[in-house]
Amino acid sequence: MTAPSAGQRPARVLPAEPRLAERARAQRSTRRRWFLRRCAEALVVLLPLVALAWVLLVSTWVIVDRVEVVGTGRLTVEEVTAVAAVAPGTPLARVDLDRVAGAVSRLPAVADVQAHRSWPGTLRLNVTERSPVAGVPSAGGVTLVDREGVPFASAPVLPDGAFRLEVAQVGPQDPATLAALQVSRELPATLRAQVQALQAASPSSVVLLLAGGRQVVWGPPGDAAAKAAAVEALLKLPGRVVDVSAPGVAVRRDSP
Repeated sequence: MTAPSAGQRPARVLPAEPRLAERARAQRSTRRRWFLRRCAEALVVLLPLVALAWVLLVSTWVIVDRVEVVGTGRLTVEEVTAVAAVAPGTPLARVDLDRVAGAVSRLPAVADVQAHRSWPGTLRLNVTERSPVAGVPSAGGVTLVDREGVPFASAPVLPDGAFRLEVAQVGPQDPATLAALQVSRELPATLRAQVQALQAASPSSVVLLLAGGRQVVWGPPGDAAAKAAAVEALLKLPGRVVDVSAPGVAVRRDSP
């Protein structure tokens, strides 16, 4: 070993065990500083999120202060809001939109409803009401029926553009109801304008009752263009009944 030259301080030599202890302390200090830095970074991210969650879910700053109902005509705003059952003061973020929409959609006159939040405090309900295409005679007038066969409201008289529907059991699952409604959609406008009522004892026996007391035995839905052309030609001739229910055959007679 070379002796230190004059004026040089001898190098400090530590035993192995103290050196290892000092290195361990340095590593612990480094890990501690890393952990504290990570915690600080996490707090910077989490604290605003916690504050936002508190504002939205707990505080009274963004509560429901208004329920806005759009699209109603037959229903009143009060009817819709009563069924929605959202208490004033409920935090807007905690409103269950699916529950609200489901409750409102169970109103017979509602075809569809969408519930939305409009910050800071408005719950918006966009309602689509059913439109009547037919009416089934009832004791108080008629029961209105939409294009899907759903009876949804009562009225004293048929609204403009709707026809009288005569079936045994009206409903969206009734084959005769669905057949009659399909036939009504298939009719050309000129023939549709003459129809006062549709009868359907079964899905294959739809009958059109026309103005003036004439009848068209239409049969099942389908083949509308050919049937309508035959009906248009035969209605120019005498006779109360036109029968186009058999494919490719058109018959005119004086009685049902």
